[in-house]
Amino acid sequence: MQVVLPIVLGLIAVACGAGAVFLLMQATQLRRQLQDANQHIEALRQAKSQLDQTRAQFGQLQQALDIARSEDRQKVDWLDAQQKEIDWYKAELESRPKITQKRYKILTLGIKWTGKTSLTLKWANPLVDLGTLQGTKIERYERTVSHVLTKEVLTEHVFEIGDWGGEHIVDAQQELIMEEIHGLLMVVDLAGKDGQKLEPSRIQEQLREFQAQSLQFFFSPKTLASCKAVVLFINKSDVLSGTPAEVEKEARGYYKPLIDSLERYKNNIDIRVLVGSASYGHSTHHLFSHFVERILPKNAYDPQLLQRMKQDMGPNPALARTAQLPAPQLPQPLPQQVRPNVR
Repeated sequence: MQVVLPIVLGLIAVACGAGAVFLLMQATQLRRQLQDANQHIEALRQAKSQLDQTRAQFGQLQQALDIARSEDRQKVDWLDAQQKEIDWYKAELESRPKITQKRYKILTLGIKWTGKTSLTLKWANPLVDLGTLQGTKIERYERTVSHVLTKEVLTEHVFEIGDWGGEHIVDAQQELIMEEIHGLLMVVDLAGKDGQKLEPSRIQEQLREFQAQSLQFFFSPKTLASCKAVVLFINKSDVLSGTPAEVEKEARGYYKPLIDSLERYKNNIDIRVLVGSASYGHSTHHLFSHFVERILPKNAYDPQLLQRMKQDMGPNPALARTAQLPAPQLPQPLPQQVRPNVR
């Protein structure tokens, strides 16, 4: 009995130890399972968060896709509308007459500082600011004169004005020989660059420049065949005092040799002398009407041009103010053969 009891107690102790070991192992395993479960739970939470973000991004992408589809449909509608508009314009252009241009060349000649550019722009572009002009070398200007419509053709008649600087008169003569010129504007003046008083020496210089021997190079057979009008414009008349008739008579007297030389060609070409001022607008309004009347065919007139011609043919209020200008300082007398006989 005494032997059995220790054995039983030993077995019980062994069993308790084994149970404790088993429980320890079970606790360790459960602890590991709990950790794994917590990790799975955290992973599931992260996955759920990512899923929510993905769903939100998908919603944004879906919204952007809907907007893109809407814009695409709108662009398609715009393209359809533009194509319809293009088709309409195409049909409209096909129904309109063809546009052609007929150009008439007019050359402006003169020595330096005679006011050629101011005068040219005064009648070719009356709205130009003459205060911003500088001396020109070679410039070309255009002015549309009229539009004439026939059954299938709209003809635009255009004046092409060549403004040749004083140092390029030889080049201008070459163009007169080579090109078909319809009008010639010769500009001389009564005063120098400042235009404050009459300068006899400058008048003599211009008379020498356009003496009779030189004019024959300006009026070659080809020029006489194509040119319809020649205008001698005596500029800067505002340096003279008196009534318009007195001013014109005096200015013509200073340039009588040149006028007489030009008159030799009057049987072949229309010659006209105008006295005025590009700065004040005296007589400049006559240039456009004169060139139109002499150069443009009668079938090239349109209603707007006829109305403009009526206005230009009327009296010029600016010219009447010439008599009110103060008398300038008396100049030195010209040589007897040039000095006009003014009472």
